[in-house]
Amino acid sequence: MTAASPPFMMFSPLLLDALRACQYSPTATCSYDSMAGGLIWDDELPPRTDYGLNLRASLHLRKVIAYRASLMLDEPRTDLKEDWIELMRLLPAWPGFRPERVAGEAQRLLKVHKYKESKAIQRLEKDGF
Repeated sequence: MTAASPPFMMFSPLLLDALRACQYSPTATCSYDSMAGGLIWDDELPPRTDYGLNLRASLHLRKVIAYRASLMLDEPRTDLKEDWIELMRLLPAWPGFRPERVAGEAQRLLKVHKYKESKAIQRLEKDGF
């Protein structure tokens, strides 16, 4: 008889500790993550002074950011929901779950970025890339 394997963790303890340390800032800078197709604020990630941890967090949060974007566009992607739900269960105070990061001005800003991205892709396709 073999021992049961430990449950799969989407977020490592190190990453959870780093995200738990993230504090909401009303002056956080927002940027568009083209790989996730969504917005991310700098207070949602560990400080950039720890490049490795910041990079790891941004990669692991990609599905969370993409799911949030799908909510903002009123097109929820159920294939991405599991990470969102798990992180919300583990870190409900994470700045990325604040209501204003899913609606209002953030929604408008995401649509602007999506429009610009679409136009850039059309130009690339037209130019034969």
